[in-house]
Amino acid sequence: MIRPPVYDPTAPIVVVDIGNTTTSVATWHQERLKTPLTHPSDDHAAFEKAYAAHLDAAAKRLPAATVISSVVPAALDRIRDHVSARMDQEALVIGETIPLPIDVAVKDNRAVGVDRVCQAAAAYERIKQGCTIVSFGTAVTVDLVDDEGTFLGGAILPGLRMQLRALHEHTAQLPEASAAFPELPYGRNTVEAIQAGVCRGMTGAVRAIVEAYATHLNRWPQVVATGGDAAFFAPYCDFLDNVVSDLTLRGIALAYDKHLAEMGA
Repeated sequence: MIRPPVYDPTAPIVVVDIGNTTTSVATWHQERLKTPLTHPSDDHAAFEKAYAAHLDAAAKRLPAATVISSVVPAALDRIRDHVSARMDQEALVIGETIPLPIDVAVKDNRAVGVDRVCQAAAAYERIKQGCTIVSFGTAVTVDLVDDEGTFLGGAILPGLRMQLRALHEHTAQLPEASAAFPELPYGRNTVEAIQAGVCRGMTGAVRAIVEAYATHLNRWPQVVATGGDAAFFAPYCDFLDNVVSDLTLRGIALAYDKHLAEMGA
């Protein structure tokens, strides 16, 4: 029989963020995130290796729990089974066995990506006021948290590589283009024109959404960027205040810590 996790606030935990493209694994202990490892979400062998590395690193004191945020149900099932087999312990899943780490004021809480809520919670915990979170991933999300720390909702755009691939696959003659900002604001050939349209177009779209949020809040919110393409876009987005690559992992840990506090652990 699979053991329930041990709720021990002094012990480390392993936090896992399962995204559409990549999965990240890290250890959270004493309010510090240690050694994040990232691999493709469809590479289960890579997850097993990363997970084992974190268990081995904590060999003197095994993690109290494995806490997961996932937007990929099939990958979640595989990882949940692996945690059960490796640790003889039930994994904790944000939105199932662990409550969401922040209040959510949307029409259907179950339809909001858990990763977006974790990112919002971690950003608000850091800033302590209303803010915007931009996640440059497979999809680009632009989410808004109010001054009371409530997730209000957001906007979703196709991500960088999704847009580049769609132009190539759904036209007769447009070539494949790599992710890059052309030297000039316009393209001098077809590839540069695609890059200018997609890359500069995305920065403009995100800026326009943030400006709409600023109008709603009656002030310009601090903007926190995260996601696999955040470092690529940051030099071209002067409206970004912070880039935090591990924001989702920090939100997962925050959800666990809040759950412990509510339990009185």
